[in-house]
Amino acid sequence: MGTTLTPDPAVRRRRLLLRWGVAGVGVALVGQAVVLALWPAAHLLMIDLQVYRAGGEHVLHGEPLYAGGVLLDLPFVYPPFAAVVFAPLALLPLGVLKVVWTGAGLGLLGFVVHRCARSVGVPAGSALRATLLLTALATCLDPVRTTLYLGQINIVLLAVVVADLLGRRDSRWRGVAVGVAAAVKLTPLVFVAYLLFTGRRRAAANAAGAFAAAAGIGFLVAPANSATYWFDGTFADADRISGVASAANHSVNGLLARLGSHSMLPWLVGALALGALTVWVAVRAHRAGEEVLALTLCGLASAALAPFAWSHHWVWVVPLVVLLAHRAMAGHRAAVALLLGVLACTFAMVTALPGPGVGPIPSTGLISLQPDTYLLLFLAVLTVSGAWLDMTPRLRNRTGSRAAAR
Repeated sequence: MGTTLTPDPAVRRRRLLLRWGVAGVGVALVGQAVVLALWPAAHLLMIDLQVYRAGGEHVLHGEPLYAGGVLLDLPFVYPPFAAVVFAPLALLPLGVLKVVWTGAGLGLLGFVVHRCARSVGVPAGSALRATLLLTALATCLDPVRTTLYLGQINIVLLAVVVADLLGRRDSRWRGVAVGVAAAVKLTPLVFVAYLLFTGRRRAAANAAGAFAAAAGIGFLVAPANSATYWFDGTFADADRISGVASAANHSVNGLLARLGSHSMLPWLVGALALGALTVWVAVRAHRAGEEVLALTLCGLASAALAPFAWSHHWVWVVPLVVLLAHRAMAGHRAAVALLLGVLACTFAMVTALPGPGVGPIPSTGLISLQPDTYLLLFLAVLTVSGAWLDMTPRLRNRTGSRAAAR
């Protein structure tokens, strides 16, 4: 008689988690498809992409970027260099541009998931399956979903930073792409501080130099717009985006404004303190070999510390999901709980149906019910990360002692 081999408990657990994961992603995708089918026009408008295109047209025609709306009453809120980068978008018909932009966004999202998965230790043989599953899951998260239907640039910037900082360690060009990303949208500047305090001074200098060079290109191509943006305080005027105290602002500044603060000083002090704490924990994560965790913390901080942060700025939850999913598959029960918590906070579930004053797109995610959800999630992740980094050396010492005793 043959013997029946019983799968290892760890193997059974991974298989069970994978089955539940595939089933959950399948249900989520069906739900998102239903939402898209019910409100197709709203999801295919890609209004922010049209604003980018209009900003590029303004630069091509020598028109002012910040005197009013560039598309109806919608303002251009990025530096002039961004408009220079967006200028080629005006060369494509809008319908073609939407298809190309969406395809590029999905492709770059898959790249981010794959690069992060490989960086946290997913074997090459399993990386493709993990990438397909987690990329599909990521499209169901509110920051990613909102980025895609608005035609936003967040996934592009996420991919640029990930490619730069999770690329070849010996690259002499490290930091350049971070600087260019920051020149398009200022929030990635937090990574310059991260590079500096991890001792990678050359990379930090590359980032700062690339940022300055890109801003210089903006001055060469659009000198009047650049002077308005950098010297007239336009770059710091968050109210031109929307009311800072509005429920749409999911940053520390938004929280303080809703609590009644009408001065920039509390935000500056709070942002400086939270930024310093984040970089400190990220540096510790880097030294512990947890590079994806370090980048995730800095990326989440880039949204939390901004004067104004829309929900789609928080796409840095994607590397966090990859990291936690890998730890969950490795048998860490706490990672399973944390992953479920992150998904509960960021999943794009419909929370209210359209109605008068609501608009054509249904509200989705806990962020539509509580505007500080992502900020509180970030603070929880930062706290847990710091505590875990404190525990890791002791756990390794215990493991080593047990191995030596055997």
